[in-house]
Amino acid sequence: MNILKAIIKEKSKIDFKFPKSFEQLMNSSYYDYDKFEWFLYYVFKLGGSSVKKIGKKGQGDGGADLIVSEKMDNGGVRRIGIQAKYWKNRVGSGPINQLASTRSRHDLTDLWIITTSDLTTDAKEIAESMDIKILRGADVNNLIEHVKTLHAKDIETNGDSPIEFLEEEVKPRKYKKTKSKNAGVEVVDSEIVERFKSLRNQLAKKHKLFPLYKVYTNAMIDDLTKQKPKSTKELLKVKGFGPVKVELIGDEILALVKEVDGKQEIVVSEKEQALYKKLIAARPRIAKFNKLNENDVYSDQVARNLAKMKPKKVEHLEKVYGFDKKNIKVFGKYLINLISKNI
Repeated sequence: MNILKAIIKEKSKIDFKFPKSFEQLMNSSYYDYDKFEWFLYYVFKLGGSSVKKIGKKGQGDGGADLIVSEKMDNGGVRRIGIQAKYWKNRVGSGPINQLASTRSRHDLTDLWIITTSDLTTDAKEIAESMDIKILRGADVNNLIEHVKTLHAKDIETNGDSPIEFLEEEVKPRKYKKTKSKNAGVEVVDSEIVERFKSLRNQLAKKHKLFPLYKVYTNAMIDDLTKQKPKSTKELLKVKGFGPVKVELIGDEILALVKEVDGKQEIVVSEKEQALYKKLIAARPRIAKFNKLNENDVYSDQVARNLAKMKPKKVEHLEKVYGFDKKNIKVFGKYLINLISKNI
């Protein structure tokens, strides 16, 4: 009987290692984008919701990674389509548009995007216009703390818990980065790769090319990011791109290369880069002192705008694009003082 109890107890364990901290989630080699989706899957499962994971690792999901179903008091069912983005850099408008396209296909009542980072200004505006809920890094951290609370309650009540945490020291994950020829600019390759994968999904649907590797493979994406072809002639030199494929999808690929390459060539002075880092470092302190959510202080893009404009007076903050004017009275003087000390 004791053996049977032990087997039942072991089977009740969740076959997933939860992170103990946001830092561990982002830096442990155990986690990747697929594990992040499973993390969210089990978080909603623990909350009593019915959850379906869409697609498999390495395959397209059509814009939604999870569908969470909750019974409502009126007898109806709330169906939430969730796109998970395990990114360190900000999410652009492409994933938002993909998510929006799933509403009717999966009969969804709500759309959420959950990212470990944040969204670009354009992406935020699109998400808000489409009534898409945005959960950022701070919200993900709250989910981790919620899981830890559930685990503690299980231990206190039952002496055991189905929740298990990853027992591993946090070691910084190495991200491949490329530097542009201009000083102070770094672009994370993972963002470019995601853009090409997103385009691949769009092209597959447009030209009915399935499986996805018929559009182009991951190896071809790597070659595109390295060679950055700027013309049809240069694209034909990329392995795997013959005349027929270039004729069919070449224009879209070249347009994306031009867009990505243009962003990398933005010149940022060393002083602006240094001030930007100071502003990012100060954000948690400002949030804590003023009892604000860190995401409500200012975004990464607003920090860049501040570093570029270097406002010298409190009233100048009104001219900084994206800066929430209600925060001027809250910490405007402190911010101007911080900028003045670092320029």
